[in-house]
Amino acid sequence: MATGRNPAPRAGAGSPPRKLFAVAGAATRYALLADSIIEDIGAGRYALGSLLPTETELCGQFGVSRHTVREALRRLREMGLVSRHQGIGTRVKATHGDARYVQSVDSISDLFTYIDKTRLAVVARRDLLVGPAQSLLLRCAPGQRWHMLEVLRVPEPGGLPMVTSEIYVPHAYAAISREMEDLRVPIYTLIEQRYGERIIEVQQVMSPCAIPARKARILKVRSGFPGMEITRHYMAADDKMLLVSKSLYPAGRFSYSMSLRFAWQDTAAQAA
Repeated sequence: MATGRNPAPRAGAGSPPRKLFAVAGAATRYALLADSIIEDIGAGRYALGSLLPTETELCGQFGVSRHTVREALRRLREMGLVSRHQGIGTRVKATHGDARYVQSVDSISDLFTYIDKTRLAVVARRDLLVGPAQSLLLRCAPGQRWHMLEVLRVPEPGGLPMVTSEIYVPHAYAAISREMEDLRVPIYTLIEQRYGERIIEVQQVMSPCAIPARKARILKVRSGFPGMEITRHYMAADDKMLLVSKSLYPAGRFSYSMSLRFAWQDTAAQAA
């Protein structure tokens, strides 16, 4: 079994980066990079047991950012194709991904079917100079200017608040805050309509939590009440971050439903 780092394929000194796609904006860059590496693994350019190029080498080879490389490698790890070893690198552990459960929705708007039955209220808004801790959430460098809104959604014709959210947008899009009151469409659509952007991917993380005291007062529950925190990153082509939301739902006021399809991969066909 090979154990060293495969030198190929790699751009030579002074040579242009490899192209990830033929049609601009077809998918996020990290997804395209992952597909390219998968093809290289399947074609035997990276042998089973060998190390992939370093993050720095992949950045230069494909002309992408370190964040794009890390997200592509994360996808490969989730597929069971590679494993990460601290201080060593990323090793090829399989040539074909396993069959997996895949979330399936018709569109991003399917995540927000409750919006037409709720009223949006703005609790607070302020400009933000990103600090080190916030840069992790917003996936940007410290010192950048963003705009933050704290909003609350209440069912109509009335009732207890369903969710409170912190909405973060780059300062260039701060004008959407003037259009928030009683909004009946997803917030991200304001950026698409006003600025001509197109969101093509939403990354979502859900975590159980205990609701802190300040948020508990807004949601009208006791401090420490069980809740669900959902963080979403909204991205355009080239992994451009357009909006980040961090929402807190009290237990019992919200249910989340998704459809999972068992997608079998024909490994025999892939090997042919």
